[in-house]
Amino acid sequence: MVRSALPGINPFFQTCRGTPARRPSLSLSLGALSLACLMAGCETTSSSSKKQPDPKKEVATLRLHLEANEISMGVGAIRVFRADPQKIFVEKTAFLDEGEITRATVVNDPTGGHMIQIETTSRGKMALQLATAPHPGRRVAVWSRWTEGRWLGAPVVQRGLEHGVFIFSPDCTRAEADRIVRGLNNIAIKLENQAKPKKPKTSGKDKKPVPTEAEEMFK
Repeated sequence: MVRSALPGINPFFQTCRGTPARRPSLSLSLGALSLACLMAGCETTSSSSKKQPDPKKEVATLRLHLEANEISMGVGAIRVFRADPQKIFVEKTAFLDEGEITRATVVNDPTGGHMIQIETTSRGKMALQLATAPHPGRRVAVWSRWTEGRWLGAPVVQRGLEHGVFIFSPDCTRAEADRIVRGLNNIAIKLENQAKPKKPKTSGKDKKPVPTEAEEMFK
């Protein structure tokens, strides 16, 4: 059922005794200072010219693991909620991953926070229902990896999820939630679970007329 979209950076100086230290000339000192300033300028230019990551190429994973009532070979212990860590046992095999997501969205929480909502494919919808309907009251632990990997939460599911939609309050900042959602939507587009956004069309009126050579010469 699980279809993963992703596979799983002293110097020391020696002085001879009895040899007086030579004082460097003024021209040498100024030359060294100029060289140091030039190198600093080059480093600043180099660091500032680094390309920012393309949001369209960002990726993220998201795995849902069902809570286990007993310890067995296929069960592992995890810790969720960094502010108040809780240890729970979950099935090591995810019952749903990013490969079955059609769309991810950051939505506002009524309390002023934020939540992540995912919509799934038909197979994802079935997986959600089969995992949650027989086990009301169990938790669903959520793992994600974007620029780092973290357990984002473990909400209690009181009833079966029948509509292929899963929503939870993540243990992450709003900026991290936006980054995760972008990565998930990029995966959905790559797997054709989501239609590729169309580029806005420009009308003929918006196009600037090409100037003639005379117009360029005598502005």
